[in-house]
Amino acid sequence: MCSVAALILFIGLVTVLLYQAINRRNIEVHRVKPANAPDLLAFVNDIEFHITTISSMSCSQVTAPSTIAMGTPGFMDFRVLPLSTLLTYSCQNTSQGPSITLKCSGCRMPPRDHYVSWQFVDLPRRPALAVGFQFNLTTKQTGDNEHVSFVSGTINSDNYGDEKLKTFRGTDSNVLKIQLFPQIYNKLNNLKLLQPLLQDFTPGSTFSDVSSLNASLQNPTDGVLNTTLYISYLSDYIVEISNESVIGPVSIIASIGGLYAFSIAIFLCLMAQCEARIKKLRNEDTRMLKILSKRRAQQNWDKVRKFVMYTWGPSNLDPTDRSGKWPEASMMDSLHESFHKKRKPTRRATSIATRTMRDHPDVGSIDIERAG
Repeated sequence: MCSVAALILFIGLVTVLLYQAINRRNIEVHRVKPANAPDLLAFVNDIEFHITTISSMSCSQVTAPSTIAMGTPGFMDFRVLPLSTLLTYSCQNTSQGPSITLKCSGCRMPPRDHYVSWQFVDLPRRPALAVGFQFNLTTKQTGDNEHVSFVSGTINSDNYGDEKLKTFRGTDSNVLKIQLFPQIYNKLNNLKLLQPLLQDFTPGSTFSDVSSLNASLQNPTDGVLNTTLYISYLSDYIVEISNESVIGPVSIIASIGGLYAFSIAIFLCLMAQCEARIKKLRNEDTRMLKILSKRRAQQNWDKVRKFVMYTWGPSNLDPTDRSGKWPEASMMDSLHESFHKKRKPTRRATSIATRTMRDHPDVGSIDIERAG
């Protein structure tokens, strides 16, 4: 029984293993390789940055960015260029606040980082303040509209551990740091994408109590809200993504052997745990079968007794009655009586004739004498 159950489990597990080997024989493998200039120049992507300032402000309060900084501030490679050389700027009013959009079509991966800053200013009855930022960054390979890489999220007071409501306002800039790292998808015809990733957010001037916020609203110096988008390019390495088969014939055979040993061990353990229970169930089944057999035999015997009592009477069931007479009111007794009733008239006629001959013995002789 144990071997049969183990065989059933083994067949089921082998079926599952084969199904998994057929449907999930490939996994996604990520490899990192050093990047060089020709490889980086092959990445041509369309990049869009959407950053919404969650507030009651509008696009009329924003001072549009006009320049973009490249490199590291304070070093010789630091440059400031017009924004239009790399990005296009637009602003749109939404229900959550003004949304800043920066687009770059056909961008190649530059070797240096970029900085773009803009600010909101106070207008009459429209203070420059916000309670959070919502961002959505997308990249796609130029000419390919099917595959898009993106990152999105919201930054507000819930991202801080002190659980205090914060209002963003003041001269210190709120820095949103985004990283772009190159990825090559070999399984998608060598698709090259710049994967965006939110690395860090550095809050600027904030206020967490009503009194300090009211004081800032009365101070013209604090009537600005500065925001900086810091774009960092991880150009040292390239990530290659491909699908590879990890289940071969040897691994399948090894897995089958392991499954067989595992199934045998499981059923041996189950049989050891359930042995007492199985014996008890067997004893109960045996007893129940015996009880059913006795009941069936008793019912058959009762039928035989009824038949004997109806046919020959109850005395035939009594071993002490040896008279041999048919009991009264039995079927054999009734048959015997009916048989004797049919024979009685003949016997009576014969007996009468016999008696007449006995009473007149000389009748024949008298007639003979008269005839002579």
